Amino acid sequence: MTWVQLASTAVLLAFSPQRHVRTSTMLKMSDTATAPPAVPSPSSSQGEKYASLLSWFNEVPDSYINPKFTIRESPRGGFGAFVEEDVSEDELIVSIPPGARVTIADVTNDPDCGKAFKTLIEKAGPGGSTVALAGYLAKEYLLLCENAKKSEEEEKKEIKFSSYFNTLPWKRGVNSQEHVLFWSEADVEKYLTGSMAYAEATEIRDEVAFATTVINGIIGPIILQSRMGEPEVAWPALPWMKPPPPKVDGMVDGVAEAVKGAFVSILTRSFEGQTAGMDEKEELQPLLDMLQHSEYPNIRHGVNSEGVVEVRARKDIEGGSELFNQYRGEEELNMPYHRFFTRFGFVPGLTEPATALLEEKSTIFFARKKEV
Repeated sequence: MTWVQLASTAVLLAFSPQRHVRTSTMLKMSDTATAPPAVPSPSSSQGEKYASLLSWFNEVPDSYINPKFTIRESPRGGFGAFVEEDVSEDELIVSIPPGARVTIADVTNDPDCGKAFKTLIEKAGPGGSTVALAGYLAKEYLLLCENAKKSEEEEKKEIKFSSYFNTLPWKRGVNSQEHVLFWSEADVEKYLTGSMAYAEATEIRDEVAFATTVINGIIGPIILQSRMGEPEVAWPALPWMKPPPPKVDGMVDGVAEAVKGAFVSILTRSFEGQTAGMDEKEELQPLLDMLQHSEYPNIRHGVNSEGVVEVRARKDIEGGSELFNQYRGEEELNMPYHRFFTRFGFVPGLTEPATALLEEKSTIFFARKKEV
């Protein structure tokens, strides 16, 4: 069975954008409240990565970062976004133009796998765009890792969003990211068996495992080629003389781990598409996705008439304060906490590890038994 046939099966229908994306409303509307062994991370401290992210973002045309904005460690764990000085209500904090956002257009126009990703989207129907986006993210990350192995003299693959991709949670614990996709089978059985989160957690893991097979067939040859280096071709090198990409025989080292990280990034960080013609298709919005969750957000965000996502202060914000977004839209305000955990990897308002709550058989995860 080919990967296109695999992608056409009903399993991918489960990856519907409405399941996990955060939403952005128009600004005029009223407010509502285990590390992969085969994939080395590019060597850089977390602080350096975020400094590189901010530098890259500032160079994107039509982008804007308020001078008061910064990224640093959060008391809640990991890194978060802060303002160093007082910010007034409705003050613009960040502008994220289309060129700074990772969209389906980047996926389908990718020079390596764009045609295959486009076919996947067309053949798979609902959910195909999510799998294609995950494949694109995984491929770019693996190429980024290959770049990190090369010396300064060696030619490196150009990665459009390299500074941003370096900050994503490719492994468990990066920026304090937890997620059931990173868990071992043993941990899933140990902690989740009998809980209200078990069915959805195992469903997500099964779906991602299947999608990994599809993605491996698409990006595997590119990753293998990058590890082998460009083949020598007799001069003059004509287009038809280019040798075919390496044959993929089984799962390519590092792909499964990278795909998990890609899906964790999409599940926990993606927003509803704001690019023209990309309605209801996820996209990643750098900087906005750095904001941690709160039931009482102090920012609002939405797209303006020019297609730029603007992040503005919902109220006056005191200097030194952390910026907070709300991960759930109006339609999801009643989302149970156990489902919030399987989607975003944490329980809102609690700093205690989820594994501790699971061991205690907390009613957050386990239905209360009726007394007889």
